[in-house]
Amino acid sequence: MNRRITQVAVAAAAAMALSLATPVSAQAADSSPAKRGSVSTAVTAPVTTSATGAVRFTSHAVLNSSSSTYARTAVSISAPGAVSWYVRGDVFVNGVLRVRDTSIASHNYPTGRIYWPRAAGYGTAQLRNVRVESYDAANKQTVSPLPASNVIRVRRSTGYLESASIVKRGSKLTIKAKNWRVYQPNGSTVRVPKITVKRYYKGKWRNVKHVKLNRNGHGKASWKSKKKYKYRVYLKTTSTVQGTFLYWPRKI
Repeated sequence: MNRRITQVAVAAAAAMALSLATPVSAQAADSSPAKRGSVSTAVTAPVTTSATGAVRFTSHAVLNSSSSTYARTAVSISAPGAVSWYVRGDVFVNGVLRVRDTSIASHNYPTGRIYWPRAAGYGTAQLRNVRVESYDAANKQTVSPLPASNVIRVRRSTGYLESASIVKRGSKLTIKAKNWRVYQPNGSTVRVPKITVKRYYKGKWRNVKHVKLNRNGHGKASWKSKKKYKYRVYLKTTSTVQGTFLYWPRKI
């Protein structure tokens, strides 16, 4: 019995020794290749904030033969984050609303002209209720109020109706003036009371004669001068009339 147990133990020991002597095979590699990540190159759109700036008239307006009148404008706008902007407002003449919600300027055209009916009259004009509509890259609209514009004069003009001629006989000069009239809001014309003849002497244009005009805008006046001078005839600018002048390029 003891001998049998001994044989079993010896066999077990031999089996264990054989197991330990057998080389262990390498385990299979578990490979996980890396994947490429991406870093965004997109530009973050800035957030649109309220626009600021100002709009102003750069010229006065005149009434003439056209049924509408106009004045030039310019704007200065700062619209952070906006890709486009547009300025709109209302035209007031003598404090009365005449044109509502008209286009004044844009990011492509910061200068331009504003038109309104001649029938609105003469006196003063101003842009009020001015606002800038700005749009960001996502086409989101932001409306920002702007201050009212400066106030300009609206005057009546002759509209190229007038004419004048000077005739010299000896030392006597005579000027004949015709059609010195200015346009009214309804398109009719009225005469101006007088014009002034000036001559260039010692570096200045000096008054020679005032010419009174009749109801048709016609008039005549004479003066004497042995010497020859360059002459001009002036219509003075007032608060309601736009001045102009005609001239003679050669000495008379």
